[in-house]
Amino acid sequence: MGTISTTPANFTGNSAFSAQLQQVIATGVARATAPIQQLQSQQGALSNQQTELQTLSSDFQSLQTALDSINTAAGIGAYSASVDNASVASATVSSGVMPGSYAVTVASVGARTNTMSMNGLTTVTDPGTGNIDSSSSYTLTVDGQNYQLTDSTGTLNGLAQAINATGANVQATVVNLGSGSSPDYRLSVQSTNYAPDTIQLNDGTSNLLNTISTGSYVQYQVNGQPSTPINSSSRTITLSTGLSVNLLAIGTANIAVSQSVSGISSAITPFVNAYNALTDELNKNRGQNGGALSGQSIVYQLQNDLQNLANYTASSGNVTSLTQLGVTFDQNGHLQFAPTTFDQAAPSDVLSFFGSETGSGFLQATQNAVTGITDPSTGILPAATQSITTDISNIGTQITNAQQQADTIQTSLTAQMAAADAAISTMEQQAYEMTDLFTTMQQQYGSSSHG
Repeated sequence: MGTISTTPANFTGNSAFSAQLQQVIATGVARATAPIQQLQSQQGALSNQQTELQTLSSDFQSLQTALDSINTAAGIGAYSASVDNASVASATVSSGVMPGSYAVTVASVGARTNTMSMNGLTTVTDPGTGNIDSSSSYTLTVDGQNYQLTDSTGTLNGLAQAINATGANVQATVVNLGSGSSPDYRLSVQSTNYAPDTIQLNDGTSNLLNTISTGSYVQYQVNGQPSTPINSSSRTITLSTGLSVNLLAIGTANIAVSQSVSGISSAITPFVNAYNALTDELNKNRGQNGGALSGQSIVYQLQNDLQNLANYTASSGNVTSLTQLGVTFDQNGHLQFAPTTFDQAAPSDVLSFFGSETGSGFLQATQNAVTGITDPSTGILPAATQSITTDISNIGTQITNAQQQADTIQTSLTAQMAAADAAISTMEQQAYEMTDLFTTMQQQYGSSSHG
């Protein structure tokens, strides 16, 4: 908001009426700036409304965060996997998992193929400057597939980096087979798969790698099937849709995937708190002595949307409302939650009622409602905030223009009053001189008449 310049320009009069002339300037400037004061009052009220809308936006974001937590708890968070033999396997769940029990028998955890640069190649005492070979172009062969690579550095470190950059299922590194005082750095290339991979590096004339050990597959059975163990090139297997298992050692592990809605129960309390905070904030803007948004239709619209959200009713299912899950209104319009009522509902009914934000049920309905309020492009809160921002800017322009007009009036009046004061001062001086002359003439006339 701009400031009003109400102090008249410097005016120092010489006439006896200079004070009255100064008052004329002050009165004219006051009249010119009166509309500015009204505009600034409007701008201040709009600024307060904008601040309140930002507070409501923050509160709705807290509500969205609470709903997201329920969505997570009603989705993958409703499932967990337990393993009775943690030394043999571990398990994690992801989208699409279903309750079930699985017996996994690990016959082999497999091994990776290991190779090392051959004896007799150039001894490398510093892998940052030396290399096992003088070539700059190589062919890496993994299970019969060739990868062409170039090492422009001429160093063992550079060669290992070039191998890793090929995208082949191998990992190259540098190891020291010598002592600290007499180092002997070699190139080590290991397969990333657990499989009998073949690995070789050729400089165009000879092979450079010696196979230390050939890898083998991971082997396992599920619920005793199939009769011949399954071969896998990874120790991480997909046991079922959404169920990933890491095979750690030979043996048998029983894995159980269970379903629980305790996470939803825990997530409801933050939702209730966020809802109540919004209710309180909206109530501040209602009534004759309400806040910045008092009397604004958006307050009633948001209150209605909020209540509709809590009063959502499903069209089917054993649980069709939050009330059946222990979420009810108190006499002040606040939500309250009774976990004991929630615990009496069947988990499948709870999950069916909540659904998901992108699927169906309570969560989808509330997601759509909150999006309609907060979406940056289409939400009513961003639209209202932007409208007020535009109004504040427009009033600012009006204030600037009005101030310029007031300044012009001030300058003009000051010039006019200065001219008037100068004219009055001249007339006063002339009158003084004439009075002085008349007095002198009287004195001379009186003196001659007595002589």
